[in-house]
Amino acid sequence: MAATFVAPALGMPVRSSAHRRSATGSTPASLRITRRGRLVVLGMALLVVLLPGAWRAVATAQVEGPATVAVTVQPGDTLWGIASALDPGADPRALIAEIRQANGLTQSGLIPGQVLQVPAR
Repeated sequence: MAATFVAPALGMPVRSSAHRRSATGSTPASLRITRRGRLVVLGMALLVVLLPGAWRAVATAQVEGPATVAVTVQPGDTLWGIASALDPGADPRALIAEIRQANGLTQSGLIPGQVLQVPAR
């Protein structure tokens, strides 16, 4: 049984909102979303839309690749010599391939004064 109160401003009996029933009296009244509820739903919808973009930005920042340093080619320098000087203990062929790809080199000839971007090691 629903509690009945008298509204001071109206002077009419009013049922409490906790015990509201529909016209038939058997099922609860339709659900009403408050202002705060609408803001929560809107906020969650924005998160769903914006969150994947934020994850992509973080993933892209981590995959950008290694830092590079600029090396100016001196007379007599070769890709083999530059790669050997950068990482003396490793096989220079892998580093040569990286240098060629980073600088768009198709030939092995270098020009003195040419600036190459090489992976920082």
